[in-house]
Amino acid sequence: MSESADTETVDSGSVDVAEHETSPRRGRPRSQEAESAIIQATLDLIADEGVNALSVEAVAARAGVGKATIYRRWSSKEALMGDALATLIDDMPTTFDGANVREQLVSMLEHIRCRSTDSCAGRIFPRMAAYKHSHPELFAIFGERVLAPRRERVRALVQRGIDDGELRADLDVPLAATLLFAPMLYINMTGMPQRQDDQTSQMLVDLVLDGLRKR
Repeated sequence: MSESADTETVDSGSVDVAEHETSPRRGRPRSQEAESAIIQATLDLIADEGVNALSVEAVAARAGVGKATIYRRWSSKEALMGDALATLIDDMPTTFDGANVREQLVSMLEHIRCRSTDSCAGRIFPRMAAYKHSHPELFAIFGERVLAPRRERVRALVQRGIDDGELRADLDVPLAATLLFAPMLYINMTGMPQRQDDQTSQMLVDLVLDGLRKR
């Protein structure tokens, strides 16, 4: 006797998924297409309308799936938001181009600078800053899943500069990383005028390194 499989509809097409209800303990193969559509729909809703407009129903409608498809993967709206926000870190490299710490820091800040304010991630960042007081739980998730990993990569570069003898050994590494990381986020979120090409990143790194370099 054959087992019945769920059909998950995404956009105008359908994806047949062998998610057999009769054998959940063995685990169900997941539809990557459906999950990607759900994650993207969640991010788009946050970026376009804000968290107050976010609901499982709204995500399901935008992603083109049933609510049951979402609930099979995420137990709550909060869990879905956390996983969706965590994907914003996926495009940040773990290593950066450059022969020394200055060049690598410039490369890293360039990656942050070039995130278009018109992109989904670029539109979400300012909303998250505004949610610090109105939605502290969501802001905490954003800080833990998105900002903290980015800061950690900056800290790793600063520590590498200390280990290589390029930066002072007595530096407060987390504070030094903040001096590099925070200004570029602020520039992006406020739309401050920038110099052409990578001059903004170079000038910012050089201004900070004047105080961090080993004398």
